Amino acid sequence: MPSTALGAFTTALSEVGDLARAQRRTSTPTVASLRLERALGRARVVLLSSHVERYVHAVNEEAVTYLNGRQIAGSSLPVSVRLMHSRQPLEDAAATVWQNREPKLATLVAEEGWLWSNDATGVLAHTRLLQWMKAPTPKNLVRYYKYWGIEDIFAAVTRSPHTRARLWLGVGELVDKRNNIAHGDVGAQATQFDIQRYMASVRTFCSRADSRLGKALGTLTAGPAAW
Repeated sequence: MPSTALGAFTTALSEVGDLARAQRRTSTPTVASLRLERALGRARVVLLSSHVERYVHAVNEEAVTYLNGRQIAGSSLPVSVRLMHSRQPLEDAAATVWQNREPKLATLVAEEGWLWSNDATGVLAHTRLLQWMKAPTPKNLVRYYKYWGIEDIFAAVTRSPHTRARLWLGVGELVDKRNNIAHGDVGAQATQFDIQRYMASVRTFCSRADSRLGKALGTLTAGPAAW
């Protein structure tokens, strides 16, 4: 059974399909129809990339909610998760002049101390784990899933180096093209074939990564897969 986040992502992809139907070229294309086709192709890239980004944030929130509900000891969480969770309050305290650090340190100990104690439990804030991610590039996705003990999520979701390379390329091209469009690159565009490739890549990646994350969370809690 997939996560709720994956179900929402799959449903949201229908919007990209709706734009595809509007993008179909007429039998006798005109300058206006070609301009519309190009604009719709750019819109599909932005929309598809946004749905991938939303999925990553949603599944992260769902994962944290799952862990919070099981009240596992902070020391049982991966060190990478604990470090990222404590990073911002620690940096805030370090950036404060010495004589004004007392309230910052008190907050740090109160909110983060359970993560560094053997048997203490507490509540994770899901936003802390993804505040660094500006876009779901392949490198950023590898970094995120590594928090949960998955060394290379692209290698983990396929046994074939060829398929791994195809997924990496598809996701990477999509995000790069979306960023170019968002930053005003008027030359950035995508054909129907390009977007079909991107769609296939993100569908495959998200569905398989979803399953791997569910299993990783089950391992952390010494129970069945989270979903």
